[in-house]
Amino acid sequence: MKIDIHVHTKKVKSGDSDSRAIEPKDFCDTISKTDVKICAITNHNHFEKNQYDAIVDLSESSFQIWPGVELDVIENNKRGHLIVIVNPKNVQIFYELLNEITTGKSPDIFSISIGDVAKLFDPLDPIYIPHYLNKKPSISDDEIQILVDKATNKKRIIKEATNSISAGIFVSHGHKSIYGSDIQDWKDYINLSQSLPDLRLPVESFEQFCLLLDRDDSTISTILQKKNHEEITLRPFKEDTDPITVSDVRLRICNRSRSKKTT
Repeated sequence: MKIDIHVHTKKVKSGDSDSRAIEPKDFCDTISKTDVKICAITNHNHFEKNQYDAIVDLSESSFQIWPGVELDVIENNKRGHLIVIVNPKNVQIFYELLNEITTGKSPDIFSISIGDVAKLFDPLDPIYIPHYLNKKPSISDDEIQILVDKATNKKRIIKEATNSISAGIFVSHGHKSIYGSDIQDWKDYINLSQSLPDLRLPVESFEQFCLLLDRDDSTISTILQKKNHEEITLRPFKEDTDPITVSDVRLRICNRSRSKKTT
């Protein structure tokens, strides 16, 4: 299953392309043609609950929709982008909070400090995804450290890369990293979705994903147990030989290992 943590569904800022806007039915039709099973809607400094609710209803639980926003944050007179995704159970509070802090400010001019983001959104069980390095406008390590210091759960901070190569480099250096489509034109989404991150384990909810970020061993064990297993039969080239099952192969490997230890 694939995950897209950076999806735009509306033209919000004046610089946004018209091709970023999509109607709920078209959104669901497009996602259903891909392997994407988790989408986070993250429009700029804005969250439209009516659209979100319509997408949730039309999706008929065939994929998960998580509520989010891409915020303009300013720290040390520098502007960056910080994605905040919250537990879907808190969508109404999330919507009301965003309305409250953006009232009287257009998405083009709205900004907020990183400290205030943590203070306001932490009660909503969030995941924070700051743009990092080549993902512009990026947030520096020093500024991310402010978020780490302020956030209740430090493990829910994931650095957003531009693509799988950048994410792999970040991960190899000890950073949690992910990337999303940041879709510019919905006509391109089906092809673009093929390069989105794969979740190696099936994730059934926002809470489960967060527990994986927390590296909760019991949750990982539960997910592993739900993976499907099949018994397959291997038949050698000679027709008169008995079939060999995977269990037989495992037993032979085990016996061979034991014999090596005793010699």
